[in-house]
Amino acid sequence: MPDISAVHAVYARTALEHVRREYPNFVMHFAHSAADLRDCAPSTWHPMFYGSYDWHSCVHMHWSLAHLLNLAPKATHAKAIASWFDRQFEPTRAAAEAAYFDREGAAHWERPYGWAWLLKLDAELARSEHPHAPRWHAGLHPLTTRIEQALSQLLATAPAPVRHGVHSNTAFAMLLALDYAQAAGAPALSALIERRARAWFGEDRDYRLAFDFSGEDFLSPALTEALLMSKVLPSADFLRWFDAFLPELAQGDCTRLQPACVRNETDARQVHNHGLNLSRAWAMRSLLPLLEAAAHPVAPHFRALAAMHRRAAEAAIVGGDYVSTHWLISFALLAEGAGAS
Repeated sequence: MPDISAVHAVYARTALEHVRREYPNFVMHFAHSAADLRDCAPSTWHPMFYGSYDWHSCVHMHWSLAHLLNLAPKATHAKAIASWFDRQFEPTRAAAEAAYFDREGAAHWERPYGWAWLLKLDAELARSEHPHAPRWHAGLHPLTTRIEQALSQLLATAPAPVRHGVHSNTAFAMLLALDYAQAAGAPALSALIERRARAWFGEDRDYRLAFDFSGEDFLSPALTEALLMSKVLPSADFLRWFDAFLPELAQGDCTRLQPACVRNETDARQVHNHGLNLSRAWAMRSLLPLLEAAAHPVAPHFRALAAMHRRAAEAAIVGGDYVSTHWLISFALLAEGAGAS
C-alpha cells in the first residue's frame, strides 16, 4: 500500500500530539471522599488513555492512529505510532484502566460511547499486520474483556435504546460493537446486537427529519439507526424498512439534510455539529452501495450530500480550536469509509 496522503500525515501527527497531551482535560470522576480527590490527574487513574481532552476521545484517537497505521504501515509516521503503542498497550496499564470500572459507582462510567470505541480500537488492533500488533492487542485485552462484558449486560437488560444524537446514542455504540464482534469472533455478542436492533428499531416508521437535528448533536439519530439496520437485515428487508422509516428519503426528498453550521468555534458543545456533518457523511457513504444497487431515488443525492457534509467540517478537523481537533480526526476517517464492516 502506498504511503499515506499528506492529509493523513497531518492526521497522524495531530492525533499523536493530542493523545500525549494531558491538559486541558475534562475530568469526569466519581469521588467517594476527599481522599479520592487528592490526585485526580488523568494519568493517575487512566495510565493508558489520559490525553486528548477526555477519556473517550483519547480512546478513539488511538483508534485513528491504529487505523492510519493499518492503511499505510510504512508511512512516515508509522514508526512514531508504533513506538507510542509499544509504550501504552501493555497489560498493567490496561488492568489499571479496567480496575477503574470496578470502583463503586464507576461501573457505568463512559457508557456506552467510550465502551464502543474501546471495542472498535481492539478490532483495529486485531486486524493489524504490524509485527508488534499481537503484543498491543494482548496488552489491551484486560480492558477489552471488562468492556465487552459490561456492554453485553447493558444490551441484554436495557428496556429501550437511547436515541439522542450525542454520546448516549445506543445505535452508534451497537454499530461499533458489531465491528468488534465480527473481528473478534464473538458470535454471542453479534447475535445479541442483531436481536436488540430488530426489537428496538425494527418497527420504527414515519420518522421526520425535521426533528433529527439539535444544536449539540454529532450524530444523526435517523441515519445512525439506518446504518445499524443495514448491518442486521437482509438487503431487501432493509430497503423496505428504510422506506417505511424515512418516507421523505424514499421519495428522494433531502431538504432536511443540509450541512450544519458552527458559529462559535470555541464552544465545545456547538462544535459537535462538525462531527454531525462528518458522521452524516459516513452514514450516507456507507449506505450508498445498497441504495445504488436498488436504484433508490435518494442514492444520487446521498453521494453529493456526503461530499458537501465532509467539506463543511473540513477546516475544523485539524485547523480548529482544541475543542474540535482533539476528536474530529476519528470522524473524518469514518467519513472516508472507515466505518463498521
